Amino acid sequence: MSNNSEIRYCKECGCELMSTNKNELCENCRRKRNKKFSDGLLPTVAFVASVAIAIIRKIK
Repeated sequence: MSNNSEIRYCKECGCELMSTNKNELCENCRRKRNKKFSDGLLPTVAFVASVAIAIIRKIK
């Protein structure tokens, strides 16, 4: 066993992280962050890309 173990906490909610966790956020906070990304930013990027493709097709 390692004597160098330190207690780490989640940056967002402050709960204690497992010693094997290599991230700065707990699993629950990571899932919330990823859900916000997939619900908000991803559809916006898809919309902008589709508009750009439509404009390019009209130009040609």
